Amino acid sequence: MIQAVIGDDHAVVREGIRRILEAESDIEVCGEASDGREVLDQVNTHSPDVVILDITMPRLGGLETLERIRGKHPATKVVLLSVHSDGPFVQSAVTLGADGYVLKNGRVGEVVTAVRAVVKGGNYFSPAVAKEIVAALRSPERAVAEPFALLSNREREVLQLIAEGFSAKEIASDLGISPKTVEAHRTSVMRKLGARKATELVRYALRHGLIEP
Repeated sequence: MIQAVIGDDHAVVREGIRRILEAESDIEVCGEASDGREVLDQVNTHSPDVVILDITMPRLGGLETLERIRGKHPATKVVLLSVHSDGPFVQSAVTLGADGYVLKNGRVGEVVTAVRAVVKGGNYFSPAVAKEIVAALRSPERAVAEPFALLSNREREVLQLIAEGFSAKEIASDLGISPKTVEAHRTSVMRKLGARKATELVRYALRHGLIEP
């Protein structure tokens, strides 16, 4: 049996994916999660064959979660789910090691096709995503700078929580660090991204799928 974990912050989406997967005789869903940190807990607990992971989730986004899974569980395959097929999302996914990338507006059974493909050692990208990858390869000037390469893991966490509207005190409590350290990370993030105010950080987070509109 293929063991799968589903990570998506919408319960109805998780339920739909679970039903699609478990309608297959060779796939079993061993865990579900509503944010990136819960996904990591599920992966640590179950060591699944594959994780179906939404790009945009609260507290810890899908791309950051993907990178952490790659670092600690390299054998676990990761299929990203997204509504985005444009350059920044696709390039980030490929650069960080996604095995698959399925668009949420695709055909119903596409996620099953992707799961089977990656578990067998292959890759699966929705047609529109594959088209974007090919276009970037043919025209390198179209490639965008990897948005996550500039920031440390902690800075990415702080950026996402700032964009979600949490205060420095709330972020400090959530991450187990001091408010002063949060402000230091905030200053560093703004410097690296060339941002002059918090609203620019929010726009950056929206463009790169850290938060939903």
